[in-house]
Amino acid sequence: NKFFFSALLRNPLPLPLQSNHYFIKIYYYKKIQQLLSSKMKLGLAAFLTLLPVGVTSFHLPTYSTSSTTSSRSSSSSSSTQLYQFGTLGFDTANLYSRSEEEQIKSRNEIMSYLSKLASSSPPVVLRQHLGNTVVISGFNPEEPASQEILAFLNNEFSPHLSNTFSKIVAHVDDVKMGKKRLISRSARYTGLLDKLDFSQSESSGALPTLGQLEGVSSWVAHVDGGALSKVEEIMAVAEQAESVKNVAILVSGAQNVKGEELKQVEDMMKSKATTFQYTLVVVPEWNDEPEAITAFGIVNVTDVVDETPFGGGAASSFSREESLRIITEALAIDKAAGKCVVATAAPDAKSVESMLVQGMREIGFDRLQEVEHMITRGVKGYNDMLSTEKEGQAWEKAPEPTDEEKAFAAASKEEKMTLLRQQKQDVEKENELKSLAREWAKREFLRKSLKRRIPISEEEFIEIVWDRAMFEADLKYRTMSGLAVNESEERAKFKEEQKARKAAAYKKEQDRWNSMTTEDVEPTEQTTVTFGGGM
Repeated sequence: NKFFFSALLRNPLPLPLQSNHYFIKIYYYKKIQQLLSSKMKLGLAAFLTLLPVGVTSFHLPTYSTSSTTSSRSSSSSSSTQLYQFGTLGFDTANLYSRSEEEQIKSRNEIMSYLSKLASSSPPVVLRQHLGNTVVISGFNPEEPASQEILAFLNNEFSPHLSNTFSKIVAHVDDVKMGKKRLISRSARYTGLLDKLDFSQSESSGALPTLGQLEGVSSWVAHVDGGALSKVEEIMAVAEQAESVKNVAILVSGAQNVKGEELKQVEDMMKSKATTFQYTLVVVPEWNDEPEAITAFGIVNVTDVVDETPFGGGAASSFSREESLRIITEALAIDKAAGKCVVATAAPDAKSVESMLVQGMREIGFDRLQEVEHMITRGVKGYNDMLSTEKEGQAWEKAPEPTDEEKAFAAASKEEKMTLLRQQKQDVEKENELKSLAREWAKREFLRKSLKRRIPISEEEFIEIVWDRAMFEADLKYRTMSGLAVNESEERAKFKEEQKARKAAAYKKEQDRWNSMTTEDVEPTEQTTVTFGGGM
């Protein structure tokens, strides 16, 4: 008992709580819990005698939000306000800062603007004279850009390109090196091998000759280092080639190019292109970031006002894959003909460029529509629309929709949101499967390399066993998701499919070798020896 009373004296009731019976109850209630947990049962009776008069119940008071009684005390009403802020359970007032509210408002306006365009804009119009043969030049086979440009031109998800071009000619300095680097396992699986052909330049970095351009209808040319003088040479050759009807030129590494230089190039292209259509895309130094990760902005050369269009910082480099995607899509877009544009990265999520690109992707624009919008409208088109609205020349307000129209619009919106959610889930599942497949392939490479030396790199091994890795990843994913998996039957079916694919690929390769000539296997080499003229 002495210990009990000494503990009570060491923990007196705080002064701010002594005038409030409710808090007195809570305070002594907690003290009793502490006493019980300490097994001080002998002092419990004496402790209860210390409670003030009227404090005989330890039930917490309950509050009602209804107005059935008009005699509630002010203390109970104030307590009700402490716990009831709204449906979210907390005070939603001033949840966002002023800048955040402005950003949300801008984003909602952009989404509304894009939604109107998506519902009213016609499909993308493609160029009529793309032909069935395209040549690429200026791409080093030893650099990844050469394989990526071929993948974009032969992408099954871009039928306006892959179904149009039945022949793709790679103009390289060394045909042997080009075949070694560009003819891969993926080229066989994707059907690129049936389309791919090569032409050799007369000298290092030389453009295709008129004879090599015979029968070619489209030309994708790359100029590195921001060498704008090379553009004039390309235009001169294309003007002389009768069959060439479309030219798309990508200039990379142009971070130091001045705005006046770009405008001079645009004037030159307008004056020289009389027999073909052209598109010029200028980007700064390349980086290795995959496409569709960072948003981008596109500005017509005529609208460039800064002396250095690319400035500095993150905008002074651009994704290599993104630039190749833009130039290949621009080759097919009819409205991109005659355009000279500058493309810059927009890493700032608060920028209009970023909100436009992200908004188009959320609404469901494909890459072809996205590139067309950024080339033909972009930020300038959005700002022009805002200016028109401020001047009172915007569209007239439409009449209020009826209840049936509202219900139909709500149903359509729900279906669209469901479709977008499904597409997002499919993308997430695909990424998860690829991650699981890569992990399985790495473990398999490690397991085999521990047994014996493997004469290939890990990346090459992953490419070889990728089909098996995706199969194992799919089994694991469905098992983790609790879905039905019949492993034995599925493995047997997978083995049969692989055998059939292997047999078909073997027969196709055998037919290709049977049709090859000696010149195809061992191209004739230059045997003439040229000695120096000066002695």
